[in-house]
Amino acid sequence: MRTGLFYAILVAASACLQCCTISYAKDREETKKNSTGERLEISFRFQRGGIASSQYAIWIEDENGNLVRTLYVTSFTANGGYEYRKDAVPVWVNKAKPQKLSYAQIDAITGATPRNGVLTYQWNGTNDKGNPVSPGSYKFFVEGTLYWKNRIMYSGEFVWGGSGQDSISMEVQHFNQSKVNENMITELKAFHIKN
Repeated sequence: MRTGLFYAILVAASACLQCCTISYAKDREETKKNSTGERLEISFRFQRGGIASSQYAIWIEDENGNLVRTLYVTSFTANGGYEYRKDAVPVWVNKAKPQKLSYAQIDAITGATPRNGVLTYQWNGTNDKGNPVSPGSYKFFVEGTLYWKNRIMYSGEFVWGGSGQDSISMEVQHFNQSKVNENMITELKAFHIKN
């Protein structure tokens, strides 16, 4: 019995390592596509909450408000959680329409709810199909469901193909604000880096 359990754990760990390696390789490959070294970098301190919390999405829109690329969304929400938790990152759900995305498309943008700590996400100027975007004005969004209908939304504008910005100024919106899990996403910073 113990041997079977040990074998199951070993197989699961091996599968996780393979997935992590594939994901890392894919990220490195995407970075190589952008030869200018230009990137958007978003980081924040994340603190998991309990039930009905800890869902978030990060995405880029063009100047007309069209979704260009989803950088990340929690797996629960993208894989159908939005159907019975209408308060799980509803702005992203309305923009991305996950019910119309294929399994491969969902898999490319999702991940399990991360552990507590500082998280960093990068955008290399490609759209959801992997094609480079045109120079111009873009906006990033970080939407978080803190606790049930209590949400937070960060957004900031930047010019892709421009000179770069040390720090991007942001707007912060609160919806149905309460003290419960209010520190889920804090210390958010965004930089438009051009080497």
